[in-house]
Amino acid sequence: MTLSCIISGIILAATPSPAIHKIQTVKELDSLITTHILNSQVNPQQVRVRDITVDSTFTRRMYRIRVPSRFSKTLFHLELHKNFRQYKMEVPAKVSFPERDMDIYLYNEGTVLRTIRLITDTDLDTMIIGVH
Repeated sequence: MTLSCIISGIILAATPSPAIHKIQTVKELDSLITTHILNSQVNPQQVRVRDITVDSTFTRRMYRIRVPSRFSKTLFHLELHKNFRQYKMEVPAKVSFPERDMDIYLYNEGTVLRTIRLITDTDLDTMIIGVH
């Protein structure tokens, strides 16, 4: 075993595990999502929320967000992933072509809890940033 392997092992052993938080309620989950949307400078008028009944015991909330073509969906997804990593949630995404719309899924323990759909709306391209 080389000295570098020993040092690497010591560093890994000494590195604290990232803090894991637990989302207690769906209200808390929705609050975190809403905060992320607002921090991404999305006009609240561009957001539609609807609940989809999956079965008699489970309803999934879908956020449908219209965004201008210059909006970075990839950056939005990356930041969302970073925010929810501390909750041990998976945040995969799927991009539809040629529209380049993005569906982002928030998973916890194999269950999709929320869907965020980013839809390119070229009508928003003419809006002045900061004017709602």
